[in-house]
Amino acid sequence: MKNILARGGIEFLAVFLGIALSLWVDEYQKSKEAKSLNNQILTRLLDNLEADSIDGTWNNNVHHISMDGIDKIFLWNERKQPFLDSLDIYLSRTATFVFFVNNMEEYNSLKGSGRMELLKDEKLVKKLHEYYTYLDWVKNLDTLLRNYVNEQYFPFMSIYAIGYVLDKEKNVYDNVYPTFTIKNYPPIDKLNYHLGIIKFYRGMCLMGYENLLLKVSEIRSMIREELKG
Repeated sequence: MKNILARGGIEFLAVFLGIALSLWVDEYQKSKEAKSLNNQILTRLLDNLEADSIDGTWNNNVHHISMDGIDKIFLWNERKQPFLDSLDIYLSRTATFVFFVNNMEEYNSLKGSGRMELLKDEKLVKKLHEYYTYLDWVKNLDTLLRNYVNEQYFPFMSIYAIGYVLDKEKNVYDNVYPTFTIKNYPPIDKLNYHLGIIKFYRGMCLMGYENLLLKVSEIRSMIREELKG
């Protein structure tokens, strides 16, 4: 009788351990597959953020070179000089605006799938959410500047320019922006009014992009660490 009970206990234990092992293997396999998929998404997200860094750097440079042009016009006015070499270039740089184009597909996939919880670094999760929310603010700043240039500055300059065309001999920035063909100097008081507003908007944009680039660099470093784990 004892042998029968012992055999029964052993068989029960074997079945229990077999089921438990099977469940563990199944759960391990699912976890491994989810982790692998997460790593694929993170790798693609890393590529997206590299593109953000490149685009953000280019846009930041546009704002910097425009600010330099505005400052040169202000300095010319302060010194009361009769002529300013390359005035057409500086006025054209003032008119430049940018679009920040980013790919959120991988971030949305990661967030929508509920797999964010698989990331070991909770700080990374928080930084990702903060970054993609921050992008909206940067884009809004660019929109404010773009609207002002289109609705106020271009109409103003149309009175003093006979053309606005791409001229490879006059590099506004990276040979992608057109140049005003100036027929006479705009009145300095009215010009300063527009330059002051544009400079304010650009200052905000520069702050936005410089912070964006810092955030991108930090998150990319954190993702690389996550992928090592």
